[in-house]
Amino acid sequence: MTTLVDTLIPEYVKRFTCIGGACEDTCCSGWTVNIDQHTLKKYKKVKHTEFKTRLRENVVKNDKNPTENFAASMKLKQSRCSFLNEENLCDIQLNLGESFLCTTCSVYPRRTNKVNGKLEQALSVSCPEAARLVMLNEGGISFEQGQDQKDAFRWIATNIETRGGGVSDWRSFFEEYRYVTIAILQNRAYTLEERLLIIGLMFGELQESVDTGKPESIPDVLGNYLKCSEDGTFQGAFNEVAKRLDIQVRLCRELVVLGLKHTPGSTRYLECSRAMMAGLGMEDGAEDHQVQESYEKAYGTYYLPFIQEHGYMLENYLVNYVFKNCMPLDSTSLFESYARMIMHYSLIKIHMVGIAGHEQGLTSDSVIKLIQSISKTFEHSIEYFEKIMTLVKENGFMSMPYMSILIKN
Repeated sequence: MTTLVDTLIPEYVKRFTCIGGACEDTCCSGWTVNIDQHTLKKYKKVKHTEFKTRLRENVVKNDKNPTENFAASMKLKQSRCSFLNEENLCDIQLNLGESFLCTTCSVYPRRTNKVNGKLEQALSVSCPEAARLVMLNEGGISFEQGQDQKDAFRWIATNIETRGGGVSDWRSFFEEYRYVTIAILQNRAYTLEERLLIIGLMFGELQESVDTGKPESIPDVLGNYLKCSEDGTFQGAFNEVAKRLDIQVRLCRELVVLGLKHTPGSTRYLECSRAMMAGLGMEDGAEDHQVQESYEKAYGTYYLPFIQEHGYMLENYLVNYVFKNCMPLDSTSLFESYARMIMHYSLIKIHMVGIAGHEQGLTSDSVIKLIQSISKTFEHSIEYFEKIMTLVKENGFMSMPYMSILIKN
């Protein structure tokens, strides 16, 4: 009997198809491929003699902390999965069939979350084809509610239940947070920077409601910011935000150092990182004031004209980020969730400015390559972003004035 479930899905998800060997950055290279318990049992029952030997030699059992979703992993050879052939096709699928793919390989780049009984699915932009579908839609991301077969959602990454906590639990208003955040992000009456600043003020006030023991005021705060953003109240409100390129350059240096320490060797990201450093003069050991001059020139001459015409690309990236990560439930507090999003945005923006200076311009393809490679390299590294957030907290930067500087410069 077919079981139907309620769903909420961005319209682009249904248009996704893996392009296989034509992919410029295969997902079977550059990171660990975990194998779930169910698939591991199937591998042990394979009778094909030659392939049974390959599986035995190249599937490494997880003896330290096995879980249902991480019972083993694929052995990597020069950062490539052992079953990825010279045509960038999967030998497991070719020889045993699609049903023998592990959960990781069969669902990626899809991410499914179960939220208050409803199944939601988004795509990770760490996949190049997914990145194109997410970011190249000039009209913006739209969402479709409906019903689908439960079997179509093979693996649920997160199961979230926010109902029943009452007005005393800030998490009870999750769906309202996300609705208003996405509505403001997609309000093109403001620049993208202005939208991020409005959301920051909103999350700051929401955090204050929680900290002062007044979470019951959260719906009013959300409603007020949505109304004010729609009626133009915030127009021109951020013209006087402080210009502190020294802080931007300091962040840039810190992120580069952290990033190079934690990158698993993604050739595409290293190409982007080197272009960024070259564009800002960082490869030549430039002083901070020289990096600032290079940044300011690249920002005004190349980055700003591109973003004025193609700002929808970053808008779509952020909308997808909010939806996929179930923001703000991806952090222990409302404002920290916002700060994490801004750090992702700042990392992308700094690289875009540097690359623009190096290449004397930006293209949609170069931005797709950058964001996809950053996502593949860092969004999947919990350790990396925890170090970034520790850096932010230790320097006293977990505040709206600091976030404003990162956004506006």
